[in-house]
Amino acid sequence: MRSIWIVSAFVLGLVGAAQAQTAVPAKAPAQTVAAAPTDEPIPRTERAKARQDCVSENIALTGDDLRAAMRICMQGKFPGVQLYARDGVTRDGKPTAVAARAACKEEVDGRKLEGSERIAALTACFNGKRPDLAQRSECRKEARAKGLDGADLRKAVDACAREAKG
Repeated sequence: MRSIWIVSAFVLGLVGAAQAQTAVPAKAPAQTVAAAPTDEPIPRTERAKARQDCVSENIALTGDDLRAAMRICMQGKFPGVQLYARDGVTRDGKPTAVAARAACKEEVDGRKLEGSERIAALTACFNGKRPDLAQRSECRKEARAKGLDGADLRKAVDACAREAKG
C-alpha cells in the first residue's frame, strides 16, 4: 500500500513538472520561436539522447506508468512537435492501423458479410486505407518464405518496403 502512495506521488510530481515545463514557453514567446517547427523531423541522435534522459528520470516506473511519464517527458523536451499519434492519426496524417482496422470493421459489418467474403473485404479495405502497411506485410510474407528470421527478416522487409516506395 505504501508503494502505491509513493508511486502515485511520484507520478503526480511528474505531471506537475511537465505542466510547469510547458508553462515556461508560454510566458517567454521568444523561446517558442526557437522550438523546432512541426514539419521538421527531430534528428534520431537527439531524440535517442532525450529518450535516455527521460528513462533515467523515470527509472522507478514500469508499464503504463512509465509509458505515460515518458510521453510527458518527451513532449516536454520537444514542445510544439507532435511526437506521437493522436486521435487515430499518425504524425504524418495517415490513420493509425488501429483506427483503419476499426473503420474497415464498421464498413464491413454494415454489409453483413460472413466467412471468406468478410475477410477479403476487410483486407481490401485496410489495404486501401494503409497501402504502406499492406506492402510491408507482403514483404514480410516473402521474407519468411525465404526462411529469414530476426534481424535478417527486419533488414529484408525494410529493403523491400524501400524498393516498393520508389
